[in-house]
Amino acid sequence: MHPSAPVVLSRRQFAVAAAGVAGLAVAGGCALPTVTDRPDPLLGLLEAAERDARELAAADASHGDRVDALRRIADVRRVHAERLTAIVEGPEDDATPTPVPSAPPVCPPADEVRSRLRADAADAAGVAAATEGAEAEIAGAVSAACTAAVEVELA
Repeated sequence: MHPSAPVVLSRRQFAVAAAGVAGLAVAGGCALPTVTDRPDPLLGLLEAAERDARELAAADASHGDRVDALRRIADVRRVHAERLTAIVEGPEDDATPTPVPSAPPVCPPADEVRSRLRADAADAAGVAAATEGAEAEIAGAVSAACTAAVEVELA
């Protein structure tokens, strides 16, 4: 047979060949890792919650009658950090990071805390609007809690 001679396929042979090619195309596409250039939108919220939990828990007598409120907010932000960590890392990642020794945390003045919490509430609201499911739910809860902390706890 000449190399340029046409190949005759039955319908069954054609169907099997087409299914094989389609299967390889689909399987090949599934095997490739998904490339995302965007970082997880919850990471910024997580970092802010960890910072607030650490620093606001250090409120002292220099904060006057706001000490208890700042410490309550620190507790809420600690819970936010825990929940955000669970979503960002997922259930399969049980590794606990080793704490890095650093200077003791210092609680900023109440006015700065208000500004931070307003910014955190706005960031979380943006994430809630841009995501779906559990990510949107936690971001909405963080936004609401930060707003309540500013408007109620630190009013």
